[in-house]
Formats: sequence, C-alpha cells, structure tokens
Amino acid sequence: MRSLAYAIACGALLAGTSAQAVSLDITGVKSGGITLGAAGAPTLANGIYADFDNDLGAAYGGSTETKVKVTPAYASFESGVAVSGPNAAAQSHSGLDVDIINNSPNNLVSIDSVGSTIIPAGLGFYMQDRTGDPTGGNAFTGYGQAGYSSFGSLFTEDLAGTTFATAGFTFDIYGDDYLENPYAEALYTLNGNLTLSFDDVGNVVRGGNIEAAGLSLNGFTTAYDNPFALAYAWGETDIEIILNQILEAGQSTSLYYRTTAYASTNTTCLDDAVTCLVAYSGFGDPIGRGGGVSLAAARGVRDQLEYNPITGIVFDPQLIDPFRVKSTVIGGGAVPEPATWMTMILGFGLLGAALRRRRVLAYS
Repeated sequence: MRSLAYAIACGALLAGTSAQAVSLDITGVKSGGITLGAAGAPTLANGIYADFDNDLGAAYGGSTETKVKVTPAYASFESGVAVSGPNAAAQSHSGLDVDIINNSPNNLVSIDSVGSTIIPAGLGFYMQDRTGDPTGGNAFTGYGQAGYSSFGSLFTEDLAGTTFATAGFTFDIYGDDYLENPYAEALYTLNGNLTLSFDDVGNVVRGGNIEAAGLSLNGFTTAYDNPFALAYAWGETDIEIILNQILEAGQSTSLYYRTTAYASTNTTCLDDAVTCLVAYSGFGDPIGRGGGVSLAAARGVRDQLEYNPITGIVFDPQLIDPFRVKSTVIGGGAVPEPATWMTMILGFGLLGAALRRRRVLAYS
C-alpha cells in the first residue's frame, strides 16, 4: 500500500479559483489471486502459479500482476491476468483511495467535479504455441500465438453446451459511503466481458457485453478476430464525476476507485502439450495492439502489424494524470441553512438572468 499527500496548485490538475485551498491525499490498494481446480479450490497468492501435475505435463494455472503507483505528478493503477488450463481462474484488484481536503482556514469550498482517465486496456483469448522457453519464464504470458489449431480444436463431449473461456474487467468509482457499505451504489461504473462457449455439436459461440462497453471507451477496436485469436483493445478514456459537494474549512470528501481484471479457462492443452488456450485481461496494452494510442516505440518487438500473430502478453504501467478537480471558493463561515441556500440560489438565478439579458442586448 502506498500513500502520498500533496497540495494541487497546478492548473493542469486543478481548475477553479481555489487551487491552493484543496489538496489530495491518495492511497493505493491492490490484491490478487489464482485458483486452479473445481469450486472450493483454495486461492493462491498474487504472482505466477504453474501446475505441471497432469497427463500432458503442461503448465496449468495463471499469472497476475497488480501495480499501483502514486507520485506528486500522477497516480495510476492497473491490473492484469492470464490463465490457461482446466478450471483455471485469476483476478487482479487494484484501486486508489482519494481524499479531497479543504485546506482553507475559514472558507467554504465547493468541489464541483473530478475528472479522471480510464487507462488503456485489452482482453481476449488466443491459442498459444509453447515451443521453446517462454519470455520471462512465464508460460502464461511469454508465448506467442499458434496458427495451426483453432478454438474449435479444443472441443470435447464434456464441453458441449458449456462456457470454456471468460475475460473481463470492472471499473467503479464510489463516494464517501463506500467503506461503511461496500455494496453502495457507484458514482460511476463500467464493466465488460467476453466469453467463448461450445454449442451441443462443437460450434464456437461468442458472448458477453464487451462491444456494448466499447461504446463508452475511446479508440475501442477489434485487435484480432480469427480462428486462433479474438481480442479487443481501447485507449485512454476521460470521464467526469459531478460532485457539487460543499466542504467547510478542514473537511474532506473521498472517492474510491476500484478496478478488477479477471479471466478463466476450462480446457486442457491439446495432445501435443504445446498448443494451449490462454485467456487474458489487463489494463495497459497487453498484446501491443494499442487502442487509439501508439505504444510501438516503447514496446519494441511487441509492436504488431495488421497481419502479425500475437507474440506474447505484457502488462505495461501507464503514466497518466488521473485527477482533475474543479472547485470554487464560496466564502467564509459555516454552511448556510436551507432557507439561506434557497435565497442564494434565487439570487444566483436572478443574477444569471440579468447577465444573460445584458449579453443579448450587447450582441444583438
């Protein structure tokens, strides 16, 4: 867990007239786990877990990466998972706890809104070729795509009518009541998932809501769509949370950012023990395809051309400015009573109407 408190006095981070009256205290949180086995199997620690105790001697299990970084210039978080094998699943959870503090000794401050950025991400499935040694020693992320065995090659009678692969993400922002009630309604929520299933005769059926979620994501693209790989990616997406919350001197309000990347598979590797299905989901640019952003220069050999197969999975940290606080200094004293607020609102409304009339007269 990492925490950093700093005053925001930069116009790029804080808009309004109260740049020096507001500060942020940010704490990063993260966790993750891998399960391998039927329902009730224990959850293994965040990291890499590979089980070779099977008839093929193939690596079954998964890999999770969870990264949270807080600096005076930015705060970012990401999650990434990749799994392979029967009854294999992984989740990576990360987030930021953000306290917005009125540092003014005697002024009220209105926290009008907070703008944030959803970092680039991607998810999907591909048939993996495990020839040779994996990059980084990680069997779940370090192998590239096979081009000779399709998703349909995985069909067995036991898998008829079942879902054999899932990849997805959730992104939620909660308000002050989150710690007391983890099931509180989110101020903002976005989730997407993708599934592969077999019908009764072995046809591959796609499911999930990822394309609908893509309507809210910038640069959303189909990175791969062929019998060996199905993947989606997207770029940075700006969002704005309207708060309109009044803080007295010394008071604070909190936002809780929570994200989860998850994936699961329920297939064995093929008989050659080299070709295996991998499901992955991660914030960043996992397969080097981008999503409205270009990371080719930073990623070197991970760059992909339109016709190239996937060469592996990399969960890259994204350095972005995620917070843009808009606030307004109202003045000194305690929060006015409701009747006083009504008078003020009426006064502002009348003032606004008068200003609008003046503008019309001036420019007609």
